[in-house]
Amino acid sequence: MTHIFTYLPPAVAALALAGCMAADEASDTDPASELQQGGDSAAGTRPAGSPALVTVEGRVKQGVECLILRTPDGDVWSFNAGEADFGPGDYVELTGEEADASFCQQGRGTLVPQRIEARQPPARDRDPARAGGIRLSESYVTGNWTAKGVDADCARPDFQISRSPGALVIETSVNGTPETGRVVLGDYPRVDWDEPLPDMPLESRGPDGLAVLRPATDAAYDPISVGGHPIAGDGVVFVKCA
Repeated sequence: MTHIFTYLPPAVAALALAGCMAADEASDTDPASELQQGGDSAAGTRPAGSPALVTVEGRVKQGVECLILRTPDGDVWSFNAGEADFGPGDYVELTGEEADASFCQQGRGTLVPQRIEARQPPARDRDPARAGGIRLSESYVTGNWTAKGVDADCARPDFQISRSPGALVIETSVNGTPETGRVVLGDYPRVDWDEPLPDMPLESRGPDGLAVLRPATDAAYDPISVGGHPIAGDGVVFVKCA
């Protein structure tokens, strides 16, 4: 069952209560001042003004002082779940403001959560064995690829990866438009598209498949299709044409 937690900082709750008071009972306290001074004491001081929200997803772990969230590409954020029914081992999407100051002192920063929601983890997070246990190499990825399944058609491959001077290049369609990107291997295999398209992780799947995964760096991404196949969940598995 999916659990959704919407965080309501104490200062915001106090403002809501103040709004319900009769006019002759209202105090002279500046509400904006209360909002800036409030926040979750375990997460740190709440940002002043109107800071941009940060949305990330990943595995929850116990940090040195606070809970931490580790994203699929290795970023770490500290946070406090408050009364949310989440803890170490859960895979979640978290939206919050980055604290101005915090005693968590771990990762890129500390987020003051506004929303935490359970998410289905990608295959490489859930079980490394599902990634095929094979390190992607140039010889593995080079060639024509078609989506695995009964409709696989090597006469019309969904994408081609080839070596060009200085780079591995993928040629395909993205959201119905012809696109060319750079394939990066190493510790974080991915397709590096031109802006504004986000990077898309790659992993071996099979032993002879190549999975294209949804972007790992931004949980709130717009849907993307590669070669006419929407990339969602555990991604889409492609097989190399002979």
